[in-house]
Amino acid sequence: MPSWSIHLAIAKKVNNKLNLNKDLFLYGNLIPDVDKGTIIKRYEAHFYNHNLHFPGVPKEDMIDMDKFLSVYKDKLSNPLILGYYSHLLTDQFYNEKVYTTRWVQDNDNNIIGIRLKDNKVLKIDIEDKNRLKAKYKHYDFELYGKYLFKDNKVEVPINKKVIKDNIKYLDNSFLTNELVDNRIKYLNNEFTKFNKLSIKEKLFKHNYNLFTKEELDNMLEECTDMIIEKIIEVGEYK
Repeated sequence: MPSWSIHLAIAKKVNNKLNLNKDLFLYGNLIPDVDKGTIIKRYEAHFYNHNLHFPGVPKEDMIDMDKFLSVYKDKLSNPLILGYYSHLLTDQFYNEKVYTTRWVQDNDNNIIGIRLKDNKVLKIDIEDKNRLKAKYKHYDFELYGKYLFKDNKVEVPINKKVIKDNIKYLDNSFLTNELVDNRIKYLNNEFTKFNKLSIKEKLFKHNYNLFTKEELDNMLEECTDMIIEKIIEVGEYK
């Protein structure tokens, strides 16, 4: 749900507290957003469960954190796996913020509108809802991520060797050395271009649709604190 820049900015802030292997933890925070060529899909990599729904928003699936922990409970001391956990916690946090405050439902819990930051409701066609939902939620997070990148709050993993040495700990070994190479190359090249602010984005600063800049700043801080608390709960940080 959040952009990679948001994921990496949160990972950086979390790791300022945990002081884990930086390359492993940062890379782990991107793992569930799998590339073409992996043996599992994003839905599976995120541990989404069709039988788990957000309270009050039954048309949206939740991430099954208990299932993730049952699979990786003996590997959480590995910074790569802990980064994976951090990514899922981040997605769940941002999903909840969007689903419970920005989706408008009818009496049958069909999502029929999007509540904008000025509290106006944009009505959407049920048949086209998935495209419009993705468009609006991704726009704000990608734009906010660009500002984080511009302000040097985003850091990317560099050390491919240490990552390759640890992908064996992933269930089903769904990452390969080639996929790691490709992603590290992207993060250290095209990713910079992706995060470049356009002339319009520079002119109309923080011009979001769903949230204000203050709300997005608060979400970043709240999510960071929550992740640290959850990691402490599973016993991987004292």
